[in-house]
Amino acid sequence: MVHAVAIAQDAGIGAEEAAGVILLIYVSGFFGRIFFGKLSDHIGGIRAYWLASFGQTILIFWFTQMQSLAGFYAHAVIFGFFMAGVMTSLIICVGELTPVHMRGMSTGIVMLLAWLGMGVGGYQAGLFFDLGGSYVIPYVNAAAAGVVNLIIVGSLYYYFRQKSVILRQSDAT
Repeated sequence: MVHAVAIAQDAGIGAEEAAGVILLIYVSGFFGRIFFGKLSDHIGGIRAYWLASFGQTILIFWFTQMQSLAGFYAHAVIFGFFMAGVMTSLIICVGELTPVHMRGMSTGIVMLLAWLGMGVGGYQAGLFFDLGGSYVIPYVNAAAAGVVNLIIVGSLYYYFRQKSVILRQSDAT
């Protein structure tokens, strides 16, 4: 995300207009946080997190394919919506999946790892751009990391769903 402005400038968009890309990501993120918070209330944190992650994973690579200001702006709005939903749903997941006495520490650890991942992502994007002159490889890496995340989150959902089915069956007997 931190390289979205540079990608827009590489596509020939002026600096001031390109800066609008990051603005739109954050503005739409405001609405994404509210939406995914509400969605988590209805379908649960893991499912909302998976949906937000799916949207972010599908959309991240396409920044490298935009050529027009309108395309960048439209893409930024949609991407920002899902990106913000990821962090909101992640915090809700921690609350749903950890015992009360461990929530503070668990939230701190998850946020540390999330921010570390974002830092490494930004660093690797700059590194690969410097090495190859293109953002395609780092954005493919970001999408690949998103796919790994989707597999992990899907596995967690399946695990907790199976666990609750087993608990309900044992309560019925």
